[in-house]
Amino acid sequence: MILQERLTEAADRAKRAERHGDDNLAAREWRSYRLIQDAARDPEELLAEGIDLSLRAIRLADASK
Repeated sequence: MILQERLTEAADRAKRAERHGDDNLAAREWRSYRLIQDAARDPEELLAEGIDLSLRAIRLADASK
């Protein structure tokens, strides 16, 4: 199955759950959607993003002291 098909199916499942008022399932399906997207991203880009987020969290924690 190609990436776009997987994304479409995950989005469809999430939207269906939203229509039925199942917020927990919808949230799970949207997380699945984002994981599928991330799996197609460049690993170096993901690593850089993770490092940036970690540095921001450290700065926020230091600022709250």
